[in-house]
Amino acid sequence: MRWMVFALSLCLGASTLMPAQDHGATGVRKGTHASEPAVKEEQEILAAVRARLDALAKRDFAAWASFVSDDMIAPLGGTKQGLLRERGSWPAEVKYFYGPLEDVKVKVFGDTAIVVYHSKQFNEIGGQTTYEHRWQLETHMRRGKKWMLVAVGDGIIPPEPIPAKVDPAIYDAYVGQYEWSPTLISTITREGDELREEFGNMGKSELLPENERTFFVKGEAAGGDSSRITFVKDAVGRVTHYLYHEFGGTDRIVKKIK
Repeated sequence: MRWMVFALSLCLGASTLMPAQDHGATGVRKGTHASEPAVKEEQEILAAVRARLDALAKRDFAAWASFVSDDMIAPLGGTKQGLLRERGSWPAEVKYFYGPLEDVKVKVFGDTAIVVYHSKQFNEIGGQTTYEHRWQLETHMRRGKKWMLVAVGDGIIPPEPIPAKVDPAIYDAYVGQYEWSPTLISTITREGDELREEFGNMGKSELLPENERTFFVKGEAAGGDSSRITFVKDAVGRVTHYLYHEFGGTDRIVKKIK
């Protein structure tokens, strides 16, 4: 949920470096007033990212390697040499490519740069195409006149459910205040046929039903938050608490206090 911002973790997977086919980056450092040299650097870095991913999409491993440092590190012990061996061993009909890169951000710190984006990563094998939606975090360093990839990590973005059709009358039982701590309270309200939650000073979010007891906030998976809350009742049907399910984590019991 939007209100659960105390920690952000990336689940690092093995399919970190996959080639690009179509890039939909809309710019770098939106809303900032960077100097002209800084903007030029950011554009150069993003061009290097695109060229590297395009090279892998075309199975041009020599071109891909020219943008990757020999000492590059990746999740699960991945290395430049290991990735070259792996990709080179696959049949030519195996295709990897990205959808448009979204929410692209570039930040430069001297000769080091951080690039963050998310995208659907497609895998076409035997006429079937599957994909995973992932965040990707890359570290680049300037080596001479070229920006080289030196480290990379990624995190999967789980698919978002389709809201279920439920009777809004069930929302009345969920209305109330829920205590995370004595000074951190979640307030659940019903507004017509909508269930909403207000958490601290972060405004209200609509809770959409996955089923009659479990709810989520639309559009938050891409932001790294694919959590759910599940309301729990006692033997006589009164809501006693909700369970906060954070993707990849353990459940938290949040007691209803009012």
